[in-house]
Amino acid sequence: MKGISLKDIIDVETLQKIQDNFSAVTKLAAVTVDFKGEPITKYSNFTNFCTRFREVGACKEHCYQSDAFGGIKAARSGKPAIYRCHAGLYDMAVPIIFEGQFLGSILAGQVHMEEDSVNYPGNDSTLSKEAEAFLATEEAKNLLEEIHITTDEHMINSANLLSIMGNYVVKNGFAEYIQNELNEKNQKLINEMKVRMSLEKSLSDAELKVLKSQVNPHFLFNALNTISNLSIIEKADKTTEVIYFLSDMLRYTIKNEIENLVTIEQELDYVKKYLRIQQIRMGHKLDFAIDVDPAFLQIRMPFMILQPIVNNSIDHGIYSVDNGLIRIYSEDLGKDIMLTIEDNGVGMEESRVEEILSGKYDSTGKPSSNGIGLLNSDKRLIHQFGSGYRLKIESKVNEGTRISIKIPRQV
Repeated sequence: MKGISLKDIIDVETLQKIQDNFSAVTKLAAVTVDFKGEPITKYSNFTNFCTRFREVGACKEHCYQSDAFGGIKAARSGKPAIYRCHAGLYDMAVPIIFEGQFLGSILAGQVHMEEDSVNYPGNDSTLSKEAEAFLATEEAKNLLEEIHITTDEHMINSANLLSIMGNYVVKNGFAEYIQNELNEKNQKLINEMKVRMSLEKSLSDAELKVLKSQVNPHFLFNALNTISNLSIIEKADKTTEVIYFLSDMLRYTIKNEIENLVTIEQELDYVKKYLRIQQIRMGHKLDFAIDVDPAFLQIRMPFMILQPIVNNSIDHGIYSVDNGLIRIYSEDLGKDIMLTIEDNGVGMEESRVEEILSGKYDSTGKPSSNGIGLLNSDKRLIHQFGSGYRLKIESKVNEGTRISIKIPRQV
């Protein structure tokens, strides 16, 4: 029940009808307030005197003090409390308590009582001069004469009836609240299970093996072309560098073919080598910067997630622009961290982002442009960490693309 308010567990409209009918039958004014004393229903059958009294400057404060006095008394005892207000009228406070928690009160009354029924306490703090002046007026005296006179027995019975009704409404409301919460949690669990079952079916061991060991054939073709050309025009310094990077990358791919998780440091090292080869291939058209907090480097993430994203930035973001820049940086989210791959390329429309993540994007004839790398990365993140950890893609045409990966610190 911690943190649950009266409004959370009751139907205010139903409570209002019950309160209005109770007031009409008993001739008692009534209102329901939360544990802070703030009304959650409209006033029922308020007397002309009380309405007018609350309009007179400081008089309203006396009413609030009186209601607070009765509410505290009822909350402490856990039972209805009848008390006298500053103007000499009698009220009751009926506590609404469920499973030991005080949720609010139903306040009722604004009546005179017969002379033999006046043994109820009141808040006897001194009236302000403004209140005393108003009570001495003919208007106040006439309004007080209009007020209903009742008996001690009527007040007690009304208080007990109000207590039964109020707490019954809360009990039923709480049961419905719990049922709705359970239904919501069950539905969420069912949806999560459906997603996981779908992923497990589509990401079978064979498919995962292909995804994890996959190196874009276009990249291999371009890298080998670069090696061949460099071997002709140079004395093999850069050729050696490219071969070194490429062999390290292939070794990384083969080594981690079975392992599902690697450290962020290992993924970044692989991506650095990939970017260096692409940089040699593209020359001045590509620059990159990696700024990841060293504290995050040993956090584990799925193997071969970053490279398809970086590849996408090159092929579809900056390949057709000069002075292309790819930035990889981190952000601390508390229990999670964020890795972001950002480029200053051509960007894409929001509709294309939605198509890529739904697997519906097709660039008519270009296999390397159908978003499969991003889709695979997205599916594998969901498969590993759950639906709350899917790719976040933000892109604007002619401004660039930002793709973020959320990774839990504990895996």
